[in-house]
Amino acid sequence: MLPAETIDKATALHVIASTAVWMCWSVLVVVLYALDMGFSFAELFGLLALTGLAAAGFQLLWFTLGNRALTQSFIRSTTVVLAVIALALGWSFLQPPFSLSLLQLMALLSGLGGAQLYVSQRTLELEPTSMGWELAVTAGVGGVGIVLAQISVPLVVSLPSLFGDANTVRTVISTGNVLGSVRPDQVVSLANVGWFLAGVTVIAVVLGRKRVRAQSSPWTPVHRRHLLRNPHLWVMTVLYVMAFGSFIGFALSFPLVLQFLFGLSRDWQGGEIARILSNDYAPQALTYAWLGPLVGVVARPLGGWFADQYGGAKVTFGCALLLALASLAAAYLTYQAFHSGAPEQYFLLFLLVFFVIFTVSAIASSAIYRSASVLFPPAQLPIALRWLAACAMAGAAYIPLMWGVQSVTATPALALVAFALFYLLCAGLVMLVYLRRHSVYFNP
Repeated sequence: MLPAETIDKATALHVIASTAVWMCWSVLVVVLYALDMGFSFAELFGLLALTGLAAAGFQLLWFTLGNRALTQSFIRSTTVVLAVIALALGWSFLQPPFSLSLLQLMALLSGLGGAQLYVSQRTLELEPTSMGWELAVTAGVGGVGIVLAQISVPLVVSLPSLFGDANTVRTVISTGNVLGSVRPDQVVSLANVGWFLAGVTVIAVVLGRKRVRAQSSPWTPVHRRHLLRNPHLWVMTVLYVMAFGSFIGFALSFPLVLQFLFGLSRDWQGGEIARILSNDYAPQALTYAWLGPLVGVVARPLGGWFADQYGGAKVTFGCALLLALASLAAAYLTYQAFHSGAPEQYFLLFLLVFFVIFTVSAIASSAIYRSASVLFPPAQLPIALRWLAACAMAGAAYIPLMWGVQSVTATPALALVAFALFYLLCAGLVMLVYLRRHSVYFNP
């Protein structure tokens, strides 16, 4: 029997609400583009990279706080702060047009919600054969907040403003939501997002007041020092950046990626873009983007089960190869769509390929958690998982950043080729360290 970190229902509410506050930016940037307020795709991807960087920074700060960051009072206090941030977000959208500096500030503050993606409260005794499944189910809770934000925010912005039409704006191009396409000249109120998320966080605080027994083995500086000297920590860090970093980075940027690739029709002449037009035939990004994170959330527990049955290293190795192949396929489709006057013809294939990427990255995330439960002693496991989550959150910064850079250079397919090379390197790392005959830990 081994100790495993599990999450109680009260804490799960905080995780879901906090993640929704952070992930609302994946939708807001698409709506901001539809309003045609002069923001370039590079600036919008920059907002995503900024909020992702803030989330990674908060995660690392919480890591240094150790066990204190996992107490119920700390989690609840963080959610209260996020409720205030949500209110500030609503207030900042009351007076259009919106300045880029104000949006950057609010994106930074919203990154606090990403720090709650790893919070666990209890240590239970579980069979090693079910460790991967239990850890996967626990880690998948934050994904619910991602899906909640990407489904609800497009609907909320279309509701009437609480303060009248003076605080509303009209879209210039068509948008969408889970119900379908929304034609141009639609009245939207971005302030509604702030009021809605404030309500969600308040509900989480009220319903999540249940007191939970604190962890029986608090982290200490000694635990952290010993952990950071463990070479397996650094191998697991690289692999978890590959897995969960890819999932969270693509989840944050996917709606804007769809808008960037398929929402525009580019006329190429002599190898250069002659003109760019709005693509009226494009499927709406916000109608379909939430499906990607959803399939990942559903698949994540399966990754834990596969790792329990076949070993975490073997599952991670297979996932790395699949991610490389899927990224190359996505790169090809990206190139074709970006250079086509009718990019919508590649939309379905692109969407399906990214379903594979979301699914496989989620499965790999759970497999790596299973490996960590074997590689690290029980006293180090909680802090090891927190470290992995903090470092992998960097994916929410560098993936939008790479898309933003490639949107300027007009070579978006190169970003996916770079990801594919990284995944191949990770596959080689797994083979070298954990799948050789004489490995210290074979197929953990």
